[in-house]
Amino acid sequence: MNVYDSVVRGTQASRLILIEDSFLAKGQFLLHLISANRKSHDIHVLCYEHLVSKYQTLFPSLSNIQYHDCMINVSSLSLSMFETVSHIVEKSTRKIVILIDSLSMYLLLTGFRKVYKELLDITSSDKFPKVVQFVAVIHKDVTEVNQIEHLKNICKTHVYVQSTNNPLIINLILEHKRSNGKCVVQKLKGELKSDSTFKLINDLPPPKIEEDKGIPTNLASFKLDLQDNEKKAKEELILPYTLVQIPSNTGGMIHYVPDEADDWDEEDPDDDLEI
Repeated sequence: MNVYDSVVRGTQASRLILIEDSFLAKGQFLLHLISANRKSHDIHVLCYEHLVSKYQTLFPSLSNIQYHDCMINVSSLSLSMFETVSHIVEKSTRKIVILIDSLSMYLLLTGFRKVYKELLDITSSDKFPKVVQFVAVIHKDVTEVNQIEHLKNICKTHVYVQSTNNPLIINLILEHKRSNGKCVVQKLKGELKSDSTFKLINDLPPPKIEEDKGIPTNLASFKLDLQDNEKKAKEELILPYTLVQIPSNTGGMIHYVPDEADDWDEEDPDDDLEI
């Protein structure tokens, strides 16, 4: 499975895509590539970080793209992200793709708990069936690590944009969770062009399929996993109730230990009845 093609071209269903970038390696070019490959959808860009005029120069000139100035809304807190998406859905008749740049700015002014719930509601197929994809950029050097880890747990596709010694060369680490619990990981290196296109330099080893790692262990103050020696000890442990299942030569023999009140006079078993 080519994760890069599934992200850019939308060949695999993924309702929530999280693009993790930094100041030295920005991920806005992925929003450009995604929008260029969603011509049959209504694309709405929520502009939280820059003016709409700047995004209009970054994105391709397509008739199906609409921009929403969310900087004013965030500063005055007059309209939440959930409310903005609700208004978009009410006016749209086609399938919708929501692009947000950046989620970090919205988090700074809103709070993680609210943003987390809004994302769950927006990406829910029950509440917003028209929203087929939600793509959010989040800055690693701005947002807390534990918040990013929590958001990675609810997204199906995660893209990490990594800087190199050359400012025009970047690495991509793409992770896509399959419905069967497997996680496909693909690593790529490419050159970022001035027109926001990404040219692959060399294809690194084929995608690696891993088991779903679940919740990261660094999110809790106690251990969530077991060491190899602990797993071995657990497998070798014999629980008390399993002892009765061990076969023996005594068959179903019943062992009874009498106490002081028991009458063991076998000659006259009815002696205690005073007949």
